[in-house]
Amino acid sequence: MPFNAALVGTTWGPLDWPVTPRRALAFRAVLAPDDAEALDDAAGPLAMLPMQVVAPEWVLALELRADPAQTLSEDEARRGVHAVQDTRFLRPVLAGETLTVSAALTAVRSSRAGAVATTVYESRVGAELVAVSTAVSVLRGVAIEGAETPASDDEAWPVFAPTAADPILIVTPRGFPHLYSECAEIWNPIHTERAVALAAGLPDILIHGTALWALAGLRSAPAGSRITRLAARFRSPAWAGEDMLLARGEAVGAATPFRLTAPDGRLLTEGFVEVAA
Repeated sequence: MPFNAALVGTTWGPLDWPVTPRRALAFRAVLAPDDAEALDDAAGPLAMLPMQVVAPEWVLALELRADPAQTLSEDEARRGVHAVQDTRFLRPVLAGETLTVSAALTAVRSSRAGAVATTVYESRVGAELVAVSTAVSVLRGVAIEGAETPASDDEAWPVFAPTAADPILIVTPRGFPHLYSECAEIWNPIHTERAVALAAGLPDILIHGTALWALAGLRSAPAGSRITRLAARFRSPAWAGEDMLLARGEAVGAATPFRLTAPDGRLLTEGFVEVAA
């Protein structure tokens, strides 16, 4: 069945998601396991990594797929591929606070690859807005039913200009997608079950797009800085156990562009990170 374009304008949530120490520490541990200082919750207030907002966002993404007005089959819903994640972080979120997250489907259009859906997520602590994400997904081979609602004009992203610095090697163990699935509370069997990945036409399980986004952002931002925005486009799959090379480009104002590639030169992810002045 096609994607029901009449869902544009529908909202989901609000969802209350407590930021417990267990959650904050688990997410940090899978992405920065050697950061002993940040993992010490006895040393002072424990802040969650800002990228952890994707955990409650995923819960609402599943609600969108399961909405009674949605016309996708289970197989079609599983064809969704994360194409863009662009999040602005307005202030740190501490363990003990509760995120209240809502989602709105803002655009749907057709493409040669399939239906392209844009969802905007807003995260609050009480009435205070603390993060806003724009996520784009492509449902491969899925048509749309109803009128298209194109997204607003895309903002121009900073252009990547290479520097003389050597790229950073990022090594992830074979089991990284399994660890990330549990620590981020984002489970999709194509990331953990090879039989499911093969049945979907993939050669292997793959690393989550949000994990690539977070890894690139953490390693592109200056040490000790506060990330205020992280944006990435996902270009190619990164397979479990595959090494990656992170190249940071020339800064463009507050933004540092980056490119994450496989050792064979395949572009995996490109984007930029911004930090507080």
